[in-house]
Amino acid sequence: MWEIFQLKDFVIRFSFLFVTFFVSISCLGVKRVGPLQMELVTEQNGIVPGQDFWIGWRIMRDQGWHTYWKYPGDVGVAPSLDWSPSEGISIGELLYCTPEKVKMASIRANGNYGETLFLCKVSVSDQLKAGESITLTAKAAWLTCSRQCLPGFTDLSIKLEVVNSREFDPVWNRKFELFRKSIPQPLPDIWETSVHVKGRFIDLKLQNRNSDQSSDDRPIFFCSNRLISSDGDQLFKKKENLLHLRLERSPWARKDEQFLSGLLFKEKGWGEGTTSQYFTIKVPLVSSK
Repeated sequence: MWEIFQLKDFVIRFSFLFVTFFVSISCLGVKRVGPLQMELVTEQNGIVPGQDFWIGWRIMRDQGWHTYWKYPGDVGVAPSLDWSPSEGISIGELLYCTPEKVKMASIRANGNYGETLFLCKVSVSDQLKAGESITLTAKAAWLTCSRQCLPGFTDLSIKLEVVNSREFDPVWNRKFELFRKSIPQPLPDIWETSVHVKGRFIDLKLQNRNSDQSSDDRPIFFCSNRLISSDGDQLFKKKENLLHLRLERSPWARKDEQFLSGLLFKEKGWGEGTTSQYFTIKVPLVSSK
């Protein structure tokens, strides 16, 4: 009887340790929390006094799991970092990577699968001294979903030396450069945009002033002010150099909203020599009678 009790106690203790190990494991700076792994990373060997640099939040999601964009849409919560104060260091806003369409159960939203990188720009005081070491710490929070949703929280940190000159890690420098180049810019002036409200629909029209050089793949719109339902259909028509998207207005949209704003995406690009897939727009709403 005593042996059975010992065996049960061992199973309970082992199960507790296994769950704890699964929920939060940290190895070489990488933390696993549920279906996500994450870490803080930099592209250089240390901090140079008086020189700004970038710090990255790398997230790796298990297959089928996603987190959300800065503007999730109809469901979801954006991931966030809350930085602890550090003398001589000022950390800017979190820059989110470009989104894709994700699904929470059957509801479409804006987010990311797989592995992504978010960046923050860091300002550095020129009063820091070479040879010092500084640990940057942040409280990370997120919501990750698949067939179910799991809120997550953890503390992340990275220790950096203060150095006289910086050297870039070729692998991370390339990834950071790709992120910086991917930051969406305003839609080029060759595109004329207009937005008309028709009941519960919003008609977005894009016309190329020069010629029909864009690819035939359909654009996808990611709204940044909750005007458009992320789960709604986006009906697409193309005629010569005119692209027409009919979007569904969100029931949570502000009644006094004056602009349609967000990102436009085309997988094969927008022609005219640009390689960008994403562009920003902010277009005044016009009511149609």
